[in-house]
Order: sequence, then structure tokens, then C-alpha cells
Amino acid sequence: MSIKHALLGLLASGGPQHGYELKMAYETTLAPTASLNVGPLNFGQVYQTLDRLKREGSVRQELVAQNERPDKKVYSISPEGRRRLKTWLAEPTALDLDQRHPLYLKVALARRVRGTDALSLVRRERHGLADRLEEIRHARRRAQRRPDAADARMLLDLSELRLEALHKWLERCEQRIRKENAG
Repeated sequence: MSIKHALLGLLASGGPQHGYELKMAYETTLAPTASLNVGPLNFGQVYQTLDRLKREGSVRQELVAQNERPDKKVYSISPEGRRRLKTWLAEPTALDLDQRHPLYLKVALARRVRGTDALSLVRRERHGLADRLEEIRHARRRAQRRPDAADARMLLDLSELRLEALHKWLERCEQRIRKENAG
């Protein structure tokens, strides 16, 4: 997940903001967590990323005085930040084909560890994925009734398709394991 590019995009589209505003904008517009049951963006991650973006010249920071509170740090995107954001938006996204995917590792190791029923593991995982898929589909149906949830619908579509692909992959694993056990 590219938090740095998300923050640059939020600054480019929403103007100058402080860290809390960026965190809330991210959670409500780019990653509606209620629909996916994932945790919120960490404040430390937001501020560390903003500090990194400031050091690399992608954002500017301005201190705004407040009555009875510490000064507020307000961030805005710099010309360099706009250039980096445009470059990132123009480049194709690298596909995540990480061989350390936990589901792959479970299935691969279950086939090798003595006393482990790989077929049962695959069935449990498929069942769990089917439950999660139904949750995502339910959330998508709720989001379809909200005209302000276009971004949430896109994210839910992506989540649904990824889960469907994993489910199909597990079906293939089950077929392969059955064939190995029969042979």
C-alpha cells in the first residue's frame, strides 16, 4: 500500500491539511474501513510518512498558531510532490506476486509436513474465504445504495475479485492434492 502517494494525492485534491485531516480523508474516501473490517490508518504512519515527504521535498509544512493549543502543522504538496504523484499515477502498478503469501505458504507446507491433512486445510480455507466473500458482497450491496460511496464500491469490487481468485486457486489446489493422494 502506498501511503505516501495516497497522502500526496489527498493534498493535491484537497489542498493543505494537517495530519489528522489527512488520516480521516484517507479512511473515509480511499479506504472505507467499515466495509472491509480492517483497522484504521495508524497516526504514527501518517506523521512518519509526512516527515519523509517533507525531507524529500514533496510536501511543505507550515506552522499555524492556535489559541490554547500547540501550533498545528499544516502540509501542502510542493511542485516536486506533484511531479512525483504524476509519475506514480502514470506508471503501471507492479503486481504483487509475493511467494511469501500466507495462504500459499500454508498450502505448500501442509503438503510437506507429516501428519498434516492438506486437503482438510484447503477445505477450511475455502470455507473461510466463502464467508469473507459473502461479507464483502453484503458490504458492496450496502454501498450501492449510497451515491457518495463510489470509491468504496470500487474497493469492494477489487476485494471481491481478489477473494474469488483465491477461492478458485484453492479449488485447483484441492484438485491437485486429490490427484496426488490418488496416485
